[in-house]
Amino acid sequence: MRQPSIRKVKSADRTLDLLETLAGALSPLSATEISTALEIPKSSLFHLLGTLEERGYLSQDNHAGYTLGPAAARLASAAMSEPSVLTVLESVLDELRDAINESCSFNVEKGDEVEVVATRAGRNALTYTMQVGDLAPLYAVSSGKIFLANKTRDWFDAYLDRVRFERFTPNTIQSHERLLREIERTRAEGIGFVEEEFTPGIIGMGAVVRQHGQIVGAINVAVPSPRFSPQKASQVRQHLRQAVSRAESLLGS
Repeated sequence: MRQPSIRKVKSADRTLDLLETLAGALSPLSATEISTALEIPKSSLFHLLGTLEERGYLSQDNHAGYTLGPAAARLASAAMSEPSVLTVLESVLDELRDAINESCSFNVEKGDEVEVVATRAGRNALTYTMQVGDLAPLYAVSSGKIFLANKTRDWFDAYLDRVRFERFTPNTIQSHERLLREIERTRAEGIGFVEEEFTPGIIGMGAVVRQHGQIVGAINVAVPSPRFSPQKASQVRQHLRQAVSRAESLLGS
């Protein structure tokens, strides 16, 4: 029996054409270049670009143009090698936990939040346990701050327009001005830092992990404040950077 023909959805076709075009481009493309290459009217393209950028599938630099965003990288990783990626990150978390005896996790962006996808608990009597599936706002946790520090200016400006600060502890960020200062510090240091801003008594440090140049997530460490000191901070920072380097080396191979 003859199978009925499948009707193509024009908007889906355009979306896939756009993603494939950017994936094959050697440099960022402007909206005009995309419109010309795909023969899409600029009025239609404007809404498509806005939707994909908001969902994280595109990143934009006004001067350079559009490139694939972090969500596209995560989707590709999930489709091709999710088991191996998680296996790599879990082995790195094991090494990091054993080196510093503190709880640590691997986190990804989920909209304007951070989601825990793998975790290891420290073995001290006083420890903080993170659960897979836990969510937290970007502005309130160390992984979120390092994600924000790696955003384009346009994306970050749009985030500031829509973010609404919820107070989780007395230390939670409550203003654009403070968030801007924190993100500048995070960019300078390459590590996100929170001091009892989401969970009372917990200090966190986080750093991004890249695969083939694209951010796929972040590793963070959670330390109870009674055990935190300048020496502890230095130890965590050193081993966190080593863990990121180890993860990126394994993911790249």
